[in-house]
Order: sequence, then structure tokens, then C-alpha cells
Amino acid sequence: MSIKISSKSVIYILCPANFATGGPEALHQLGEQLNQLGFNAQMSYLENDHGTLENPVHESYKKYNVPIAEKIINDQDNFLILPETYTCFLWDEEYKNLNKIVWWLSVTNYLISLEDHFSQYRHLKNFKFKHYFNKYPIPTIKRMKKTKKLYHLAHSYFSVDFLAKNKLEKIGQISDYMSESFRKGGDYSLQKENIIIYNPKKNDEFLEKIKEKNSQFTWLALENMTPEEVSENMKKAEVYIDFGYHPGKERMPRESCMMDCCLIIGKKGSAAFKEDMPIDEKYRFEFDEKNIPQISKIIDYCINQYDDASQDFKSYKNILLKEKETFIKDIQTVFLKR
Repeated sequence: MSIKISSKSVIYILCPANFATGGPEALHQLGEQLNQLGFNAQMSYLENDHGTLENPVHESYKKYNVPIAEKIINDQDNFLILPETYTCFLWDEEYKNLNKIVWWLSVTNYLISLEDHFSQYRHLKNFKFKHYFNKYPIPTIKRMKKTKKLYHLAHSYFSVDFLAKNKLEKIGQISDYMSESFRKGGDYSLQKENIIIYNPKKNDEFLEKIKEKNSQFTWLALENMTPEEVSENMKKAEVYIDFGYHPGKERMPRESCMMDCCLIIGKKGSAAFKEDMPIDEKYRFEFDEKNIPQISKIIDYCINQYDDASQDFKSYKNILLKEKETFIKDIQTVFLKR
């Protein structure tokens, strides 16, 4: 399925102001590419705890050069692309006449934001009665199904699966791509040391127990580092371990693979889907303490037989090297000129 865009249409992309994380970067990448393909895409920023409209573009995203919308023209020929966390704006009068596209960058973040919306209103008098008649901007699946001129765009296979299970028809799937510094495709195998890296923000006590059982190895937390420092440590590490929840296609595992790290991954969220992370199943584990002995064996294999183990991730690295090419093709499939 695709969407036909007229030459006079403006595509507005709703994005949090001055906020650097995977979702906002994907939104800027989409805006840049739409413009390069001849469409008129503009960023529309919303204030948040991280930034105001006085300086809405994060320094990391100025390179994408996406124009900022001075005002959203509420016209039926125009489009509004918004992430799943902003679905509460689907019924805003300001956007009433626009064609709307929800880009499902994170299934998990949608569910969290949905509960936040319920919490905001459920204490009010006659909440259930009023909610039944859609008196509150709560973006339930049921309400979205009833909304006209609303399209759904998947990002990960995790979101493809979510949309299918909830009977929300998708117009396509567009993922993002990693920055140029991670797409050089170099061979980093000769720089490797016996180091295991991990993201402490994405892991909990389960990883701590794994670390205790494998204390003979050097563990390095990727925290309080610049992007350049993260990159340098990925080049040196032999293993990247992640048993955290993956709300979408996470960047850090992909970046680690590009730097020739072996990956040992859990099965939470997007990480459970081979389509999102096509690695051999022997490197993917359920979140269960009974699996720690086998996880330890795989860690030992990756460290002490790195040359052999690293070969298992070459096919995934080749896929990642083509991410931007795939990104452009997918945009061309979904967005057509009329």
C-alpha cells in the first residue's frame, strides 16, 4: 500500500524539541529524505522538558537541514506524521483536516503513554461514560480504528506484529539508519581486546548475576561517554551483551555489530524477533536464571574463540551496511507523487 502526495502538499513531522534519542533522529532522517525525493517536508516541534521552541533543533540533528514549519496549515491536502507517543494529538482541532500517519517507532512507548493518558483522566467524574463517547483525547486502538484519514506506518517487525494483532492496517514499513560514523564498514577485528560492553540503563539484576558468574572478564558500562568514546570502546570490545527491553529496533546493538562485536541478547520486545535482529538463535536467550550457565558458555566462546564466533555476525553486519539504501527504497514505496 502507498500514499499519493500532490505537488502542493506539505508533510509536517511532529517531533519533541531539542531532544536527542533514537525516535527524534529517525523523524529527522525521514524529513531529510522526503525533501531529497522532491516532497515538501517540514519539522513541527513541541515543547517538552528538554527544549523550547526558541531553540528546537538539537545540535546533532542540524545536519539533516529539515525546514521548520512556522505554522501548520490545516488543509486536507497536507499530511501530519507523528510518533506513537504523540497519538493524543490525532483529534486536535489544529490538525482536524490533515491526513495523519502514525509512525510506530516504539510499541512499548505507546503502551506507556496510553496508560499515562488514562491516569490523567480516569479520576474525573463520569469518566467511563464520557470516555465511551470519546470526550477525552485518549489514543486507544478502538478509537484509532474509527478515525478517518489515519494511516499506520511500521518501523520494526515488532510493530508490524503489533499492528497485525490489533487489526490496524499498515501502509508499509520504514526503519531508520545509523549515522555515517557507524556505516563505514571497516574491519575492527585486529583492534579487539577481551572486553564485554553493555548499556547499564537497559539492563538490571539479571545482567549483574551474569557478570558475577563471569567476573574473570573485563566488563565496561557504556555510560557518561561521548558518541566518539562509545564508538572507540565498541571497536575494542569483543562482546556486546543486552538483556534489556527493546521497545523498537535499538541502535546500540546495531552499532556494536557494525564494530564487529559478538552479540548476546535477550528476548524482550523487538529483540525477540529474528526479523529485527537476524542473529543465530544460540546468541539469544530467555530471561531466566536457568540459562545463565549456557550464557556463560557462549560468553567464553565469544571471548576465547572470537575469530570463529565473530563470523556468525557477518550477515547481520552486511544487512546493516545497507540500512540507508533500504530506508530510501522503503520511503519511495510508501510515498508516491501524484
